Amino acid sequence: MNFFLLKITISIVMYYMIRIFYKNERSLYISSIVAACLFISLYLFDYMGLFKYDEISLIGNLHRISVGLSILFLFIAYNEIIILEIKVRNLKKGELIDTQPFPVERNYKILNKLLGISLLFLSFVFISGLGSASIVDANIVFKALFTLIAWAIYVITYVGIKFFSFPIKYATRSLFVAMLAVLAAYYMNSYITSF
Repeated sequence: MNFFLLKITISIVMYYMIRIFYKNERSLYISSIVAACLFISLYLFDYMGLFKYDEISLIGNLHRISVGLSILFLFIAYNEIIILEIKVRNLKKGELIDTQPFPVERNYKILNKLLGISLLFLSFVFISGLGSASIVDANIVFKALFTLIAWAIYVITYVGIKFFSFPIKYATRSLFVAMLAVLAAYYMNSYITSF
């Protein structure tokens, strides 16, 4: 039996455990990489059990791995946005818990990169799904449209930050909300097109 969401959940729990117990400046990077590698290894371990079946394809497996990594990195970005907003609120109230400096702008830039990674995996989901589809139907057209909207939002936000001094705090927040909307629409379009 294939427990796809269980693999994502186990990876998220590993991410939390590393973030909680390993207090370091680089714990976000380490926990994200370990969670992604854990998801891939859990998926490949399950794939080795299914290896005897002929209908399992490489593109289909890469598609499922990309879906899982896209969801995982979007969840990590969501969690980091919440942590960052709590720290910013405490900093504004004057409640300094740590004695170390807290670089707000740098953390927002890291979050922007995490959302970009999630979008990259979402794009690969579209490309691998397109490669495994034999005919072009409304489902694929919706996925292409949603992927292009997500890329347009990301590029507009990136150009706004880089060249027009758009505050990265608002850019990251709006990009995250847009990514959630695109991801929800992307995965819910099969229900929409079935009516």
